[in-house]
Amino acid sequence: MKPAEDFIVPWVKAAEPYSDKHMDVAWENPQIIRMMSNENLLAPSENVLEAIVEAAKLGNLYPGSGPQLRQKLGEASGLTADHVMLGNGSTDVINTVVHTFVAPGDEVVIPVPTFPMYEARVKVVGGKVVQVPLTTDFYWDMPAILKAVTPSTKLIFICSPNNPSGNQILEEDLLKILDLGIPTFFDEAYYELEDNVATRASLIKKYPHMMVNRTFSKAFGLAGFRVGYLLCDPKLAGYFNRVRIPWNVSLIAIAAALAGLEDTSDQDRKRRNVIEGREYIFDEINKIPGMRAYPSEGNFVLIDAGVLNKDSLEIRDQMSAKGIYIRPMSGHNMSRGFIRITVGTPDQNRLFIQVFKEYASRILGI
Repeated sequence: MKPAEDFIVPWVKAAEPYSDKHMDVAWENPQIIRMMSNENLLAPSENVLEAIVEAAKLGNLYPGSGPQLRQKLGEASGLTADHVMLGNGSTDVINTVVHTFVAPGDEVVIPVPTFPMYEARVKVVGGKVVQVPLTTDFYWDMPAILKAVTPSTKLIFICSPNNPSGNQILEEDLLKILDLGIPTFFDEAYYELEDNVATRASLIKKYPHMMVNRTFSKAFGLAGFRVGYLLCDPKLAGYFNRVRIPWNVSLIAIAAALAGLEDTSDQDRKRRNVIEGREYIFDEINKIPGMRAYPSEGNFVLIDAGVLNKDSLEIRDQMSAKGIYIRPMSGHNMSRGFIRITVGTPDQNRLFIQVFKEYASRILGI
């Protein structure tokens, strides 16, 4: 009798899973400060907590497709409920889009470094990832992106503000990509945290092959509830709804998202915390000789700590030994010494700077 593994399709065997082991480490060590996964480190508001308790009382019933939430999200972007598909977090949205467009052997263009989930989900369906490195200052290499597109290209991923570099793509460059007519996944996971909040969702009306991804995990601080959504042409939404799993967003998650959306004072509090925190981390890191922090419009700061001449994994281990878990960028196709810091509370940010400066000073002799 053949082992079950012999029946697994070859592209699944060849795929590498997206690693979430850092999450397990964090949950197993609740005393550690989680500055590694771009979570919002401010807890959900009382309004959200009250809403999920009320929703839990109806937990014996299946959720619907979240029509009220979809309507509010659509209207907020000048669209309709029919332009919105909900997902069990953005990862579910990404997975649905990839399964809709990509078959074994199809090409997907992904500028890197960026969110590794894109590549992971493309490989699971047997797609061919075409990586296009960003420029040395972490901007999109437009000539290289345009050149990478072939008749086999079925999808293009653009994350803006980009994770982990924190910068935005210029609209004139985005339009060059959209003019190619290739389905384009535009990830706005961090758009509410931009210095000047400006969604590109209106472009969907002119470019129906454009999809705009959003999440409640970052600015709203609801990562554990798993709510993401896609803004797209209603015809595309119809196809995505054929692919997505029914009832993919729970009743409690929908209630949490609705309450979070309506709690504008909590949104403002979380936004101010992120903006002030990333500016503080940026300024303090750049005071260290040879160190470079990059400007960010997300809830994180990218740091080039190459001057320490240490691998990013070693830097992570040194920080975790002091109770702070950060993200090494070796898994993001980045060179030695790059790390990413999630913005925390003011106290957490100050503690990170203190610990990191002490570590750097020992190595640099300053």
